[in-house]
Amino acid sequence: MKDLIAGIDLGGTKISSGIMTKDGKILSIRTIPTFADRGVEVVTDRIALCFFEACKIAKVDLSNIRCVGIGAPGPVDPKTGFVNNPPNLVGWEKVNLKKIMGKKLSKKIMLENDANCAALAELFFGAGKKYRNFVYVTISTGIGAGIIIDKKLYSGANGSAGEVGHMIIDFNSRYKCGCGKIGHLEGLASGTAISKIYNISPIELSKNARKKDKNSLKIINEVGHLIGLGFTNLVNLLNPEAIIVGGGVSNIGSPLFSAIKKSVKENALADVKIIKAKLKNNVGVIGAASLCISQ
Repeated sequence: MKDLIAGIDLGGTKISSGIMTKDGKILSIRTIPTFADRGVEVVTDRIALCFFEACKIAKVDLSNIRCVGIGAPGPVDPKTGFVNNPPNLVGWEKVNLKKIMGKKLSKKIMLENDANCAALAELFFGAGKKYRNFVYVTISTGIGAGIIIDKKLYSGANGSAGEVGHMIIDFNSRYKCGCGKIGHLEGLASGTAISKIYNISPIELSKNARKKDKNSLKIINEVGHLIGLGFTNLVNLLNPEAIIVGGGVSNIGSPLFSAIKKSVKENALADVKIIKAKLKNNVGVIGAASLCISQ
């Protein structure tokens, strides 16, 4: 089988690599621990190991893989290939991951941040297929986004477009974002923020909401309202057809989506569809491989 593509999802705890056809058929997936605390050389060697093992599982010759896409935690500059101090990778100051992996794999490398990769996955194979303009927002430990305009990824001048988690939502907030600033959406409505502010995990919140627990439903309404304010900014600035929502917090489901939609309806200047992401398992790998389609 020729003209295959590969995707590598680099995270702080695990690395996943997959071999795919251009129409989205996954031939293999391999996942191994990152060992992030051991530094750049060890982690990049493990990225290579994961890729080669995925090739072995798929029983494909390396010569049949034309491109390897890598999704990495930001900040990422896809043009220069640098990853600079992502929070979960120790010692990664101005690391040219694109250059390093090009040498280790002897392949053409495409690089993007993980949220942008997920947006591409939804564009080509998920809930974004029927839209020309949408924003994919992931709400998990943090909050990030990928912006699709005219069916193309918009990365900005140096790859930092889509940092919606750092929108200022509440100037009077006393809660700090992970970046150290006050009033950011990520510091108020991410999974980490929910646990910190309300002393309950999103998983427990979801369980309690299914039992119609009033306090949990109140928390979900508050969080949904704040997310809705962030989405309102996206609608007023970009006028997308849809906002596609993924990440662990989105699994709270219908009570959260209802609160978000109510907030957007009350505050946005235009209508927008707010929908759940379609892809769940392996979205990082599919998205990274999608970089090879989008070029």
